[in-house]
Amino acid sequence: MPILTLFFLAVYLAGVLATGLLWRKRAERDAASFFLADRSLTTFWGFIGLASLTTGGSTTIALAALVYTHGVAGLWLDFAGALGLLGLGLLLARRVRREGAFTLPEIIGRYYGPAARRAAAVLVLISEIVWFALLVTATQVVLTAALGLSALPAIAGATAVFVAYTALGGHFAVARTDLLQYGLMVVGILGIALVCALQGAGGLTGLPREAWSFPTAPGLPAREVFALLVLAGFPHLVGSDVYSKLLSCRDERTARRAALLAALSKVLFGLAVAAIALAARKALPPVPAGLALPEAIKGFAPPALASLVLVSLVATMQTSADTVLLTATAVTARDLFPSPAEGRRPVFLARVLAPAYGALGLAVALLLDRNVVEVLKLGYSIFAAALILPVLFAFLPGRLAPKPSGALAAMVAGGAVAVLGRFFPRAAFGRDPVLAGIAVNLALLLLSLAWSLLSRRRSPSE
Repeated sequence: MPILTLFFLAVYLAGVLATGLLWRKRAERDAASFFLADRSLTTFWGFIGLASLTTGGSTTIALAALVYTHGVAGLWLDFAGALGLLGLGLLLARRVRREGAFTLPEIIGRYYGPAARRAAAVLVLISEIVWFALLVTATQVVLTAALGLSALPAIAGATAVFVAYTALGGHFAVARTDLLQYGLMVVGILGIALVCALQGAGGLTGLPREAWSFPTAPGLPAREVFALLVLAGFPHLVGSDVYSKLLSCRDERTARRAALLAALSKVLFGLAVAAIALAARKALPPVPAGLALPEAIKGFAPPALASLVLVSLVATMQTSADTVLLTATAVTARDLFPSPAEGRRPVFLARVLAPAYGALGLAVALLLDRNVVEVLKLGYSIFAAALILPVLFAFLPGRLAPKPSGALAAMVAGGAVAVLGRFFPRAAFGRDPVLAGIAVNLALLLLSLAWSLLSRRRSPSE
């Protein structure tokens, strides 16, 4: 099987690299072409991009690990993201596309000023690098299981491919490779892997009772379920890479439809991966939770089909990793180091930064010992605790908006508490770090809002 898997992988990698080369000239015309594909995505391309982006490592390797460990209650990791996308489609997608911005920090800057824009850009950049590390880690898990490669060559090779076609073709290449990658995901996960797992395990009957415990489970109490809802749900409602897809859509209606269709896709993939993980728990020898999905594929599918499915998992990681990397370069070129003259300078800067950020993401993955669930939690914690509430408050009517200084303080303090809490639990007051960070963020925003309203009452002329 390793030789066949390597063949399929080589064909796939050649295809995505060729796509990057094919769209290189179109992408380098200007910043709108490189970062947003000239805002040309139709409902179909917007849906494919959002659906593939939001599946990634969270709805595959990480979700399988949670379900394998805690039973169906682990599905909250996926359902939270789907609820976030549903809320995005119903409430915010049209508003986000109407902004006509390039990045999420640019939107924040319009409401809270340049200092908040720069702070948001730094926080987004940190989050994207950590998410990139998650996807590299998840890819390494698949490649190591599929090919028997040692961890470092697998993780370095995956990083090189992510970087190459994204740096070459920008969002045009990313959008086109999304179609190939999503097609592989549908065939590999919803088709081959799910059917083989259910047949190989003889269905899902006979699992221990606690595997069906929902909405909570013995190892996943209500407070942790709530933390998952916040941790994974809010970044799908307000997400820098998610918004890059919406801002690339041709109009507001297209953005809304893409988000709603992506929510449905996320649920379908989540249910399929959960079923595969439960089948592995029932019928295969115990394995580390992080290996549950690739080992289930190897254990249930015939060798030739297993090779194809494992390559589809690599494609699943890449289809998120390319957008994450593109977003990281966009906030650097547009928000941290903007150029008065647009031209091709942002494109050149993005192409230079892509390898640097890829290497940094690789270093983060290695530093965190390649624990896919912990890397996921760190990335989501930074973003959720720092940026989501200020963005939602910004969309409130003008008289209810907090002061820019208050929003800036909330972003920095909330993000700091969440990050420190992941490494030093006492910094989160003994609570889940993301919940502690959001609580601090909310308190500062409400104080700023109250002060703003009080100031207006004292100065009616304002």
